[in-house]
Amino acid sequence: MIFILGEEKTSIEKVAEKVAQQSELFKAVNLAALRARARKLGTGDVIKIGGYELVVDVDALGEWVVVHVVYPRKDIEALASEIASGFGINLEGMSISDRSEWMRDFIDDIKAILEKWQQIKLISGPGENLTFEKAVFKNEN
Repeated sequence: MIFILGEEKTSIEKVAEKVAQQSELFKAVNLAALRARARKLGTGDVIKIGGYELVVDVDALGEWVVVHVVYPRKDIEALASEIASGFGINLEGMSISDRSEWMRDFIDDIKAILEKWQQIKLISGPGENLTFEKAVFKNEN
């Protein structure tokens, strides 16, 4: 058993942690933030890392220069499903409503994990996508 502050982790949390640790996407976001910071890249610059194109932009409040990538929700869910099967969780065998609820909980958990451990924000959208964003430096404009 794995315990955090005296509480047993749920299987969804375990899957979310594993996805956050293993996905090349999040490694690319962190590396892009380092590159953008080192080069003092500006809004609109694109950083290509491992098949991902990350854009340097300003956050919604205009306070931070960030790197972000828009990624299909279905691809993150497919990765979660693959990793869940390694924990003995058969998402394909669930009803549509149970699977949808599991995925909603997974997205909530990975959002919290990424924010806490990697300072990556997960934002829903645009459309059926997810946006992953990491602050690079304070916006001086």
